[in-house]
Amino acid sequence: MTKRLACLYLTVTLLLVGLVHPSLQGVKAQSSTADRLGHVNQWFYYLDVNLESDVLDRVIASNYDLVVIDPIVTEANNEDYDIAATVRAIQDSGNGEGQPKLVLAYIDIGEAESYRTYWQPDWSVGNPVWIVGEDPDGWAENYPVAFWYDEWHAIWFDGPDALLQVILDAGFDGIYLDWIEAYSDENVFAVAAAEGLDPVQEMIWFVEDISAFVKDRDPDHIVIAQNAAELVEYDDYVNVIDALAQEQTWFDGGGDGDNPPGDCPLPATDADIDTPAYYESLSPPCRELYENYPDSTLHVSSEEYLYYLELARDKGLFILTVDYALEPDNVAFVYEQSRARGFVPFASNRALDRFIPPYP
Repeated sequence: MTKRLACLYLTVTLLLVGLVHPSLQGVKAQSSTADRLGHVNQWFYYLDVNLESDVLDRVIASNYDLVVIDPIVTEANNEDYDIAATVRAIQDSGNGEGQPKLVLAYIDIGEAESYRTYWQPDWSVGNPVWIVGEDPDGWAENYPVAFWYDEWHAIWFDGPDALLQVILDAGFDGIYLDWIEAYSDENVFAVAAAEGLDPVQEMIWFVEDISAFVKDRDPDHIVIAQNAAELVEYDDYVNVIDALAQEQTWFDGGGDGDNPPGDCPLPATDADIDTPAYYESLSPPCRELYENYPDSTLHVSSEEYLYYLELARDKGLFILTVDYALEPDNVAFVYEQSRARGFVPFASNRALDRFIPPYP
């Protein structure tokens, strides 16, 4: 029996006796998880694994409701960092209105990162076979993976050192999943096609497994999925996440996190994509990004992202947006547009390595 069939058999068996988690019954669970997110009006997103004490102090002193940070101890040579103490300090500082801050761990489920504890010295693209290429946006040390392979799942699920278990043991309130869009990466897609697999279904199953792992340990744990908003067309996917986050709904920056750090506007509508007028509207650094990455978000419209975000909202998901904008007028635009749709916005630099105070 394959792993998937075994899981399906177990799920059916548990359903018959009423023991399976509600999220696997095809009905979106409305529990205290939704209540925990319901008070979130300001959120902060920071991915530098070197969490400097002055940044931590400013996060603690802020009135943010939700904070997303790297788990840090999953970085090689940083295993001794006291992440549990950091998580507790942020939580206990509160949001200024009598509620603890929620703290979520950022994890990349669709790419292997060569600076993580699981990375082996002899690994490279093609070795092991499920490491299938380079990051398409130019991020160094990030490699898309054939995420359905047992070896990749073992990193997340198996044993006391499984990454998900390490994160939960640190006291995080939940997880923030990145690179769900791995299913559409051209190299990942090619491997799936060669193996006769549907990468969309494989990703939905993978997120289901992650959500079940996390919520089986505490149903109040929060699961937020970043990007791949088009997957909200599948109710099986919607049912196992609590919120959807979308990057660069209106503004993006360079894939290396620095050039440019942000303020590159997306085409407003589908009709604006790849038009001379849109190209002429870009700054020189943004034009370079547009030209060097023909599959980048500068070739996708805000209109398309908003269609799926509004669909997700209407299906009951909590919506976060994160845009890469630093110019005050652009930041104001992001907050106005996002809040007008009932979303909760955040704007920062593309590398997400700055403390940004809460927006008024």
